[in-house]
Amino acid sequence: MSSHVVPSNVNPNEPVADRRTVNPARIQLSGVLLAVGATAWAAGTVIVGDKIKEGVQTLDTITGMLFVVGIFAYVWTVLSTRGAGDGWTRVIPAGLLVLLPGAFLFNALSFGYVGYDDFPLPLMILDICWPLSQLGMLVLGITIAVKGRYRGAFRWLPLLTGMWFPVAMLAEIFGGSTVSVYVSAAWLLGTHAHLGVRLAARPTNL
Repeated sequence: MSSHVVPSNVNPNEPVADRRTVNPARIQLSGVLLAVGATAWAAGTVIVGDKIKEGVQTLDTITGMLFVVGIFAYVWTVLSTRGAGDGWTRVIPAGLLVLLPGAFLFNALSFGYVGYDDFPLPLMILDICWPLSQLGMLVLGITIAVKGRYRGAFRWLPLLTGMWFPVAMLAEIFGGSTVSVYVSAAWLLGTHAHLGVRLAARPTNL
């Protein structure tokens, strides 16, 4: 009778074994959607600029929806590949998959309104999904970095993507709305779009 030892994957820096069960083509698609959505919204915010203060802008609304679709696809990838871990931390991406459709729906329902003051109470409540989802992205990025399930840039870029909201807010406070628009767009391209391109190009390298 012979026996052999199968090494266990206890090192959090090692790839998760069941990640191979996720179709690489679906991971690749999520990367494409993330890159396209982030790039579109970055361009939309720059084009719209300070006009966003005047009321609902169609270009910003549409490109914002594309951005949410890309983020949703990426978060699905994190949940499917267990990038946030196997324990209670899986609640983080799962919760984002609930909040992000709310953010998308807010944009979709805002068509037809001239100004933000015209929004009915239910729509104003739905708007909470936007900041909450971005806060969730920061928590997710921290979790991915701490857990170390992903390798290289895939481990650290999510943390930078999650920092988009606080960075944009700080740029608004210290530089004003114009500076904030360009800082926001640059951050979207350098983190979200960058991460999406990497996922699309190397879906099996998580």
